[in-house]
Amino acid sequence: MQEKKTRRAHAAARLVTAMAFALTSVAAMAQGIYPNRPIRVVVPYPAGGNTDIIARDVMRDLSVRLGQPVVIDNKPGANSILGTDLVAKAAPDGYTLLVVIGAYANNESLYRRLPYRAADLAPVSQLTRTSLVLVTASPGVRSVDDLVRAGREGGAPLSFASSGVGSAAHLLGERFARTTGMKGTMHVPYKGTADATTDLVSHRVGFMFDAISAMGPHIRQGKLTALAVTGQERSPLLPQVPSLKELGHPELATYAWAGVMAPAQTPAAIVDKLSTELAAVLKGAELRTKLAAISTEAVGGTPAELAAFIARETQVNGEVIRQLNLSLD
Repeated sequence: MQEKKTRRAHAAARLVTAMAFALTSVAAMAQGIYPNRPIRVVVPYPAGGNTDIIARDVMRDLSVRLGQPVVIDNKPGANSILGTDLVAKAAPDGYTLLVVIGAYANNESLYRRLPYRAADLAPVSQLTRTSLVLVTASPGVRSVDDLVRAGREGGAPLSFASSGVGSAAHLLGERFARTTGMKGTMHVPYKGTADATTDLVSHRVGFMFDAISAMGPHIRQGKLTALAVTGQERSPLLPQVPSLKELGHPELATYAWAGVMAPAQTPAAIVDKLSTELAAVLKGAELRTKLAAISTEAVGGTPAELAAFIARETQVNGEVIRQLNLSLD
């Protein structure tokens, strides 16, 4: 009997020791020992695109501040779902992170069945926001008013291009048409920006929203006319082009954006440390100059601010998706 009591006492002591060790480990992380090994950042898009470029520039500087390698891992597929699911199911220890863009918020409405839940990921920090530009090659269309008039009065539907059904450009095009009363518009989806731009320049489609960095060369060559930018202010890269806000459409102020998420249940101390360090990185003059070259602004911010931002994006675009009865399942 005494021997059983002794074994139970030893087992209880081991349990207490294990619990104390776990608590000590969490406390140690909170005190700044994290990170002590490389961090993996999943980008659910191919290498070489804008999202990948932004992620690599930011994470290169974050690596310097943290004193550990921060490795980009491109996992494209299924409209970013493949890479997102990978991180949602990763260990919540701060060593696997995810870069998200607008598709992350939109997918919640575009897909009835996702392999992960929104609650499986925790916001860390918004990284950037990028103004888009409204462009056309239509002869005689030199302003937003001209475009709206053509969309209201033309005999045939005025078509607009995007890089795909449910993309940010598609949803913004629909919002623009509805807000301005262009009832005769027709969406033409493409497999990517390059194909859409080719047909836009060739007058096969009427207008398109896309990144200034992608449209800039065509604008400078006179192949496309820039009618408006979607940011709150004019873009330094297109100072002569008005914003939709100043043209009387503040509800259409829109940005492409990027942010960082972590698996849910990642300790708050780690999430806060990452958010703080990213905010410091995004204040760097050299990084801001690199981002400005693609008309992108550094943002930063707290996990709560990113959560609120994503909630707004999900609500605004989700309403359009439901009105159009869009589904990508």
